Amino acid sequence: MTSIAFIDDHPSVSSAIGAWLCSTGRFTIAGTAKNLAEARALFANPEKLPGIIILDVSLGKEDGLSLIPELLKIYKKSGIDNAKPAILVCSVHENAFNVKRAMDLGAQGYVPKSAELEEILAAIDTILAGITYISPKTGKQYQSLPALSGRENEIAALVKQALTTGQIAERLGLSIRTVENHLAHIYDKTGVSSREELFNL
Repeated sequence: MTSIAFIDDHPSVSSAIGAWLCSTGRFTIAGTAKNLAEARALFANPEKLPGIIILDVSLGKEDGLSLIPELLKIYKKSGIDNAKPAILVCSVHENAFNVKRAMDLGAQGYVPKSAELEEILAAIDTILAGITYISPKTGKQYQSLPALSGRENEIAALVKQALTTGQIAERLGLSIRTVENHLAHIYDKTGVSSREELFNL
């Protein structure tokens, strides 16, 4: 059976989805996490890495998508041949920016939490087959958005964690002016005009 890990700050949602998937007789629950610290602990043992990861965009005030590059590195270092996490993002955020960002960072699928359970199962089967899955509910407009650079993704993630420009500069070892320049590029690419709008995307 395929093991699944849920990273979601709403346990009731992951519990309901998990119970339904287990009822098919095809899946087991490898573990759950409500924040980044719990998620990192969940993946600390390279011998027990789950086959599927269902990840939320927002984990309280933390940016769930920032975990994707970490997961890719964990699986790559696991020593397992061709190990790669099958990451399905499942979120209430259905806007093109989050879909684009998730896929650019390395997710294999994206479905809204409003999706039927059957669609979530279909998404899992699709990404297990090595094919990306984007729910029709999220549309395909994300494909027309310009990709954020690696640094821009880092800064967007920290904005979504409610860090100030000064805090972001200190965290990344950059000048405040450099962070402001990156933010200007992010605003231009995403079509927003302020940190508040970016935070709420």
